Amino acid sequence: MGLVKGFTLLEVVIAFTILGITLSVLFTLLSQSTNILEKLKRNWEDLITLDKKINLGSTEGVEVYEKKLEEYNLRVKIYRKGNVELITIE
Repeated sequence: MGLVKGFTLLEVVIAFTILGITLSVLFTLLSQSTNILEKLKRNWEDLITLDKKINLGSTEGVEVYEKKLEEYNLRVKIYRKGNVELITIE
């Protein structure tokens, strides 16, 4: 019979360490992307709500700012709900 060579304990420990570090980095990235996705969902819902309110002419629960751009002879309305802003030009 020939000599069977396997992995040493040190090689196995190093492999598990590298695997553990890789998995922790991937878990962190997945967690961050999940948080970003939830924030985007909230912003999307606020945007849809804001659009519906503007189309219905209701400003309840919405901050409204008006600015006049005299150099362009325009009036701008800024509607804000949460972190979302919708700008209309009149």
